[in-house]
Amino acid sequence: MHSVERLDDYVILIPAYNPDQALVTLVRELKEEGFVHLFVVNDGSAETSRPIFDEVGKWVTVLEHTRNQGKGAALKTGIRHVVQHFPRTNGVITVDADGQHLPADVLKLYEEGIRWPHHLIMGCRDFSGSDIPFRSRFGNQMTRGVMLLGSGLRLKDTQTGLRAIPLRYAEQLLDVPGNRYEFEMNMLTFTKRLQVPIHQTPIQTVYVAENASSHFRPVIDSILIYRMFLAYSLSSVASFLLDIGFYALFVYLLNPWFETTHVLIATVVARILSSLFNYFVNRKIVFHSKAKRAMPKYFGLVGLQMALSAGLVYALFYVIRDGEVWIKVFVDSFLFVVSYYVQKKWIFKR
Repeated sequence: MHSVERLDDYVILIPAYNPDQALVTLVRELKEEGFVHLFVVNDGSAETSRPIFDEVGKWVTVLEHTRNQGKGAALKTGIRHVVQHFPRTNGVITVDADGQHLPADVLKLYEEGIRWPHHLIMGCRDFSGSDIPFRSRFGNQMTRGVMLLGSGLRLKDTQTGLRAIPLRYAEQLLDVPGNRYEFEMNMLTFTKRLQVPIHQTPIQTVYVAENASSHFRPVIDSILIYRMFLAYSLSSVASFLLDIGFYALFVYLLNPWFETTHVLIATVVARILSSLFNYFVNRKIVFHSKAKRAMPKYFGLVGLQMALSAGLVYALFYVIRDGEVWIKVFVDSFLFVVSYYVQKKWIFKR
């Protein structure tokens, strides 16, 4: 028990939406552990949760949203409060309200934060156990892969809500997009841009009743988390369809005038027009970029991608001597993901 020690170098922030008795237990145990500054954000919970917040309010300050805005918005409300009222604190430790984070692990992150004051400290769970709910294991594997491909970050647990955030970075997070679960993912992708190193520390993996209290919506929130990659994919599909449409149109129009070269001309013109469409959609809608000299970089990538596709397909077919269609599918799928990473990190870097 560390109740004799005042743990006041970090502010504890707990976003809560329709919590149960686990929140009361968590707050009481954190206070008993010795944490001084704790805040709970009621993210527009139903009136049936009012007794829970009334009980919690006996121990800590409760900040209120009049309507549900999402976990990201609740975190921003709490962070804004900390920035305004605790300018000398080391930072913020975010804790989930559903009982998944044990006070001992919150204390562990506190101590790691003291040791690594300029790092984003992440409490990482172990997803290898057989008792881990499938949707949690699958979701973590998916987001780890996307995070590695999209940002180059090799993380053990991208979805952990237990994080010690240095105050400088916490203040910058107020401008990071996202008001729901995607905010926690965006927080990670912005670490490189804002030059904040990440330190990962293991914590206990706790799931109560198969994680039934989680408010994560697998379909909607996954779309929000992966929307940039999904938008990129839709842009590529639309460009492909446009390319085929322009090709068919120009073949029809040019056939009477160019008997032998109309296919070549139609191919080149269609590819130029579809590439221009893809460039502007990716720049304005997918990556929301204002990067300078992006167009020559983009078309340089297009040319390189075409050359690599042809070269790799030829090389693999030369070795395997079979399955040229599947080789093409494999190579272009690989280059598709690489192209996304290059466009995000270099061509359309914000």
